[in-house]
Amino acid sequence: MTILAPEVVGESLDPRDPLLRLSAFFDDNSVELLHERDRSGVLAGAGTVQGVRTIAFCTDGTIMGGAMGVEGCRHIVNAYDTAISEQSPIVGIWHSGGARLAEGVRALHAVGLVFEAMIRASGYIPQISVVVGFAAGGAAYGPALTDVIVMAPDSRVFVTGPDVVRSVTGEDVDMASLGGPDTHHKKSGVCHIVADDETDAYARGRRLVGFFCQQGHFDRSKAEAGDTDLHALLPESAKRAYDVHPLVNALLDDPAQGGEPF
Repeated sequence: MTILAPEVVGESLDPRDPLLRLSAFFDDNSVELLHERDRSGVLAGAGTVQGVRTIAFCTDGTIMGGAMGVEGCRHIVNAYDTAISEQSPIVGIWHSGGARLAEGVRALHAVGLVFEAMIRASGYIPQISVVVGFAAGGAAYGPALTDVIVMAPDSRVFVTGPDVVRSVTGEDVDMASLGGPDTHHKKSGVCHIVADDETDAYARGRRLVGFFCQQGHFDRSKAEAGDTDLHALLPESAKRAYDVHPLVNALLDDPAQGGEPF
């Protein structure tokens, strides 16, 4: 059931409220909920992002730390089904401690159904993850299955926390080093974009929706090839490692000529 989202101004002072976060991501006054609010730990909605019809869901950090149970996972799967049927982009706003352990294996199965929905959508619709809090346990796998991940400075993505790492490996590591944006952006490669703050994370996600959903064609005969010899940027041996940055910069449009960094 689709219902109009209620006015959020003054309704909740908790910055983790999923309706506040969805409203911050969608265009003004465009968000509609795909289901009634409940205690599932997930809220899904539809709206526009830069005028583009978009589906989004947000794990609810105010309820059991955003832990994902059967009902919450069902909301995510339904959101994916809606996005796939409409061929709309889908965005996940993540703040979750993983599966609801109190629901046992049923919760683990439900999280698996979320992953299955993501795999079905892969290559068919754009999938963007905006991580604004902890994405731990099963919730760590979700963003990793999507196309682009944006992380806020205080976000953390890891399967098991420092205590488990210490008990298994004997290594002392803090949460930032284990799953912070700097680690995933520079070392693991899981994170594509590090935002300045939560508001900037939504802005980066919005620009990505607009980028992925641009419509139009261009005349290849009028495209400027540039004067860079791309072959000179590649090593003579295909077995040698090389720095891809010069090659990517040579292929992409110059930001000074109208491009906008993400």
